[in-house]
Amino acid sequence: MSEKTIQITVTSEGSVSIKTAGFTGSSCRDATRDMEKALGLAGREHLLPEYFVNNETHDRLQQGH
Repeated sequence: MSEKTIQITVTSEGSVSIKTAGFTGSSCRDATRDMEKALGLAGREHLLPEYFVNNETHDRLQQGH
């Protein structure tokens, strides 16, 4: 299983972004929900391809099937 990470970036101009890695499906939303609310980012998102992989497909890919 891959390591799950959450990266929060704040630029010198004050823009903030959150990027996740190692999550599949909507689990990334669950992991970052409170952070997004606290940072005022709720509702603004860019979904990565991993979001569209369901857990069953992810498990098969990890097992090499």
